[in-house]
Amino acid sequence: MRALSCVVLVAALGTACSPAAPSSEFTSIGCGEQLDGYQCHAEYGTAAQARDVTGLATWSASDANIATVNSVGFVTVLRAGSVAIRAKYRDAETFLTMDVEPGGLRRYYRAVSGFVTNSQDRSKIAGVMVTILDGANASRRTTTGIDGAYQFYDLEVGTFTVRFSRNGYTTLDQPFVLTGDKFNDLSVTLVKSP
Repeated sequence: MRALSCVVLVAALGTACSPAAPSSEFTSIGCGEQLDGYQCHAEYGTAAQARDVTGLATWSASDANIATVNSVGFVTVLRAGSVAIRAKYRDAETFLTMDVEPGGLRRYYRAVSGFVTNSQDRSKIAGVMVTILDGANASRRTTTGIDGAYQFYDLEVGTFTVRFSRNGYTTLDQPFVLTGDKFNDLSVTLVKSP
């Protein structure tokens, strides 16, 4: 039985473990989020001289109900969950366990975020209640943080009105159209109440 060697891949969103390969050669993988999934890359060789073997490796996923991976390391996610992506090249094999969500970066296209600032001095305002008033996302609400930032995720595409309210400031109702095909910023300024 071979020993396991594990490498933490910070950019890869997980931990990779592999059976130690003979002659201190290894395979490592890293995955990054793309528009419609995740792209994984595999390297093989010694620590001093590794080469990209992404297209030469044999790829597989631990649970095809969660995600699949094609011959060039592209992971398509079918439903949210945790999955191990495995790459094998020659006599070395490694895997990376990741928490994945469908759509890759595209899920951020169904998000709205921004900053709320004071109209007089442009300072960020914490504690602003941000509420979606109408449409398919009605009644969703959040509060700005200490940095004046807020965000909504997993919104339905469509037109709706967002209300920004806080004691000491005039309430602002801002119409917004979420198209689902781009990143969305809805930053606003509030005026102090007279």
